[in-house]
Amino acid sequence: MIAEIIPATKTSHDVESFSYAVPAEMQKLLQVGSLVAVPFGKQKIRGIVAKLETKKPDSTIKYKLREIASIDDTFILPKEYLETAKWVADYYLCSLGEAVSLFLPPEMKRPRAAAAVESREQKVEGKYIKLSAEQEEIFQKLKQKFVEHNNKPSLLFGVTGSGKTEIYIKLAEEIIKSGKQVIVLVPEIILTPQTVERFEEIFADHVCLMHSHLSKSEKFQCFYDFYSGRKPIIVGPRSALLVPSPNLGLVIIDEEQEDSFKQEQNPRYHAVDLAERICKNMSSQLLLGSATPRIETYYKTVNNKYDLFTLHQRYAKDGLPTSTIVDLRDEIKRDNISPISELLQSEIKKVMDNKQQVLLFLNRRGTATFVSCRDCGHVMLCKNCSIPMIYHLNSTNGMLNCHHCNYQENTPAHCPKCQSPRIKFFGAGVDKIESEIKKMFPSSRVARVDSTTIKSKKDYYDFYQRFKNKEVDIVIGTQIVAKGLDIPGVDLVGIISADTGLHLPQYRATERVFQILTQVSGRSGRRKDIGRTIIQTYWPESGPTQAASKHNYRLFYDDEIIAREKFNYPPFSHLVNVISENKNDGQAKIQIDKVAQDLNERKIEFIGPGRCFYQRLHGKHRYHLIIKSKTLPLPLLSEITGTNPRVIIDIDPVSLL
Repeated sequence: MIAEIIPATKTSHDVESFSYAVPAEMQKLLQVGSLVAVPFGKQKIRGIVAKLETKKPDSTIKYKLREIASIDDTFILPKEYLETAKWVADYYLCSLGEAVSLFLPPEMKRPRAAAAVESREQKVEGKYIKLSAEQEEIFQKLKQKFVEHNNKPSLLFGVTGSGKTEIYIKLAEEIIKSGKQVIVLVPEIILTPQTVERFEEIFADHVCLMHSHLSKSEKFQCFYDFYSGRKPIIVGPRSALLVPSPNLGLVIIDEEQEDSFKQEQNPRYHAVDLAERICKNMSSQLLLGSATPRIETYYKTVNNKYDLFTLHQRYAKDGLPTSTIVDLRDEIKRDNISPISELLQSEIKKVMDNKQQVLLFLNRRGTATFVSCRDCGHVMLCKNCSIPMIYHLNSTNGMLNCHHCNYQENTPAHCPKCQSPRIKFFGAGVDKIESEIKKMFPSSRVARVDSTTIKSKKDYYDFYQRFKNKEVDIVIGTQIVAKGLDIPGVDLVGIISADTGLHLPQYRATERVFQILTQVSGRSGRRKDIGRTIIQTYWPESGPTQAASKHNYRLFYDDEIIAREKFNYPPFSHLVNVISENKNDGQAKIQIDKVAQDLNERKIEFIGPGRCFYQRLHGKHRYHLIIKSKTLPLPLLSEITGTNPRVIIDIDPVSLL
């Protein structure tokens, strides 16, 4: 017996599988999808059986096939996932082995019994979720789709605080009653505590959580708890989607607009697209949820590729917060040099007097966003990444820090270029806002929340409990506070600068600004009096700022879709970002020029090549070119990857920087 094995590793783009002899003792156990260990070069690696055939010995063969070393009888990759892996390999231009490896259990050096971890025994009974009339109507329609085996993907579009999670839970209950399993994807577990908590409250020890802070043995146990059907629900980031379920009924993707659903290493899949393919192959339901869906997603509802279900009201009929836009140019005219406008200062005081809570948002860490010489204009750049270093007063003892590679150095007393002592700190990050607020409101309890202060799920949970229990009056944070927080006591949200990211050179810049402004604004006035949002900006007439202030997604979408069509950006085209990285600048340039030459010869149109916006990251020089096409020329691109194996090919990128 001979088995064709797909090795779980990168192979040549035109070689998918390798032939191995099957030992006699394995022949009755082995089947297509079996997980095996095989000798591969000088090492032993895992692989999946793609094909089995019995052949008579051929005396003309001059070499002996190597044998399969062992078989793991606890795992078989369902054929639907093998089909999905083939799609991943074709679409994202990776080897089939890399695609298959996505769906394999974590590797363990020890026997499975030793890897087992104690599961939570959390008994919760009698939990009942009461839906509003609007929620109930949508739930019944989604339930009917499942009954009718209507597997068209659905978008649950609802304003912030509209109660999407309650619908997820009710639908999951129905799926589980039918004997099937549910995958719930969240962008990051630590940023969506309410979603996770609600599922654990209702389903208790029937839920397994998958996240990056689990130990190897815990990940192993979580994988097999769901794969084996012992637990019918798995909740986690995109890695939870990769646990195969032979009995999958529903995939829920909450906050589907988040960039974290895109994998930034090979295979560079997007979880929404991968989930759609898995659900298609498994005849399962796909439900996306968002208050600010991606333009591409909403466009599919307009064109009847997705079903649209809309929640117009907040849960418990709370009103959306009122919004006021503050033109920061007027603050300068009034000689207010503080990053906190006079109106925002006044409103914070009112909220403090009423013993309520304030959330201040600035999507920028640090005390100063760059440090420069006043005389010659030299900007202090990271030696590895050639991007401005950020000044942190509180967290790094006054050092300069690179937010890409974490390189640190002392703040210079003199300019390294002209030796001038006139060093100036420009811009403001959350560190500086924290200092300003403490001066203005010395008796208030202030907390700063960013990736410097929140390093783990426990850190976030501790902060969340303190904020919810009113042990903190004013929270100042980056995008960590823009999603997931459901705090009834927040009466005021202040957006320090609505312009952060607005002018970045990529087509999704305005969309990201609109999404983050809408999401953070939605933290105000939940299950209480109507809250208030103050948006500070130097560009008050910008489309995303105006639409976000009105909580009007359709207003933003209608403007944005016109611009996308005019310039032929997604959803009217596919983009491919081809990136060349090398420690040697000349070699990086040669590589991208070679790709450009190959594309020209194949008559594939592209933009560039040129330097990336981030010209150097982690010590590597970066060049790129962008292919914009109505239909992806995948066979031709596959040829390009074969002749240019060192370049990065990113299909449907979320960032072009």
